[in-house]
Amino acid sequence: MIRRRGFILPVVLVLIGLLAVMAGGFAFFTKAETMGAIAAANSRQARLAAESGLEVLISMLRAGRDDVTLWLNNPDRLRHGLVHSDAYSREEDPVRAGESRAALLEEGQPAVAWRFVVVAANLDDVNGETIRYGITPETSKLNINVATDAQIEQLLAPILAGLEIENPQQLINALLDWRDADEDPRDGGAENDYYNTLEPPYMVKNGPLDTVEEILIIKGFNAAILYGEDVNRNGILDANEDDGEDSFPEYDNGDGILNHGIAPFLTVWTREPDTSLDNQPRINLTGDGNVVQAQLAALEEGELSPEAIEFIQSLIGQNFNFSQIRSPAELYAGEEADEEGAASAIPAALRNSPLTLEDMPGIMDRCSVVPAQQAAQGLNGLININSAPRQVLAVIPGMTAEAIELIIGTRRTLDSETLRTTAWPLTTGTLDAATFKQVAPFITTKSYQFHVEVIGYADHVKLMRRFEWIIEMVGPLAQVKYYRDLTRLGAAWPIDDDNFLITAGR
Repeated sequence: MIRRRGFILPVVLVLIGLLAVMAGGFAFFTKAETMGAIAAANSRQARLAAESGLEVLISMLRAGRDDVTLWLNNPDRLRHGLVHSDAYSREEDPVRAGESRAALLEEGQPAVAWRFVVVAANLDDVNGETIRYGITPETSKLNINVATDAQIEQLLAPILAGLEIENPQQLINALLDWRDADEDPRDGGAENDYYNTLEPPYMVKNGPLDTVEEILIIKGFNAAILYGEDVNRNGILDANEDDGEDSFPEYDNGDGILNHGIAPFLTVWTREPDTSLDNQPRINLTGDGNVVQAQLAALEEGELSPEAIEFIQSLIGQNFNFSQIRSPAELYAGEEADEEGAASAIPAALRNSPLTLEDMPGIMDRCSVVPAQQAAQGLNGLININSAPRQVLAVIPGMTAEAIELIIGTRRTLDSETLRTTAWPLTTGTLDAATFKQVAPFITTKSYQFHVEVIGYADHVKLMRRFEWIIEMVGPLAQVKYYRDLTRLGAAWPIDDDNFLITAGR
């Protein structure tokens, strides 16, 4: 009996130990599952907060799609937007009331509050500001599918040189070969003879790109070229992006200046109808004269001045060929009519034009000289002078370096009403009449497609989700053309730092 008791005791102790281990393991498993469920729920909540930010933005676009001052940089509505809180309503939100969110977080355990921020890079780099709380119209970029070869080379060559690419022209040629319709490779470019040798092989596109990221499968291109030194895509020169080979990315040159790569300046999405700001078809002056006369007569009082209407009617009566002018801007004679040499370049019927600067917003909004077939298909590749960075403005035919700086400096000072039509560079004296007439056929102040980046996050947990969308506004409806989850890149944006400034990018 004694031996049996001595044997049973260790067994009991082992069983108790095993039960303790099992109980501990079960408790750990239960806690892990609970924490995982909480994390998953918080992740979904952060996603919903980001999507709430997208919905807020869509409502703003419905109210003022053509009002660049509403959505380009609006921190009052698009920064730290409160979606839900257990402690207070939106009206009582202390952050909205002016308190620093960073200071609130430092004070202790904050209240449960889910928020969103709509954020974008400020490529103008005016006054050192690099962050915008808003969205980017796709018309502020160069449409790589419809741009001329010269425009693509003009935009990409300096950016590639800044990335210290040894053969920028060969890269540009490879891109041009990818989108052209022939099978003849340019110098350093590539057609099917090259792509069929890859593993796995694939065919050259020989057509328009579907996304900007498609560039990554073109000969010679990679992520370092597409996104430059900005690996987390926040428009900011972070420490690891400015230390050479010390940390990832190893290819940054440590010069203290951020090279954004080519992606922020390119798009494949831009297209707009040939309509005025009230979404009515423009009066196409190249059409049938009787139809144009009827459309002019149907205009409401004040849309065009009587003198402007009478002048256009007189041109129709003279059988003036409106197809010989590139834009309604050429109906304005202005000071050119008084300049020797410049007047000779103006068609004789337009030299005594009575149009004044006050007429030009209506003329540019209501009238068109785009061929009817092209107008029916939509206008592709126009560049938005209200938001395009200097690199993109530079590819507009007739645009000078001086004009670029004047446009960027002036547009920040103008109200939304002035910015609504492409006439403002002329009416504000930003551009002279000759320069304005050269750039007018290639510019717009409208956008139907927008790049949106939203971060959903909380005050009470260190968790966020980051997303980007390309949306197209079709009337009041928003269609998602492109979507990507950027959470793996990190929050990146210093959304709580009110004084964040860096050196200018390029």
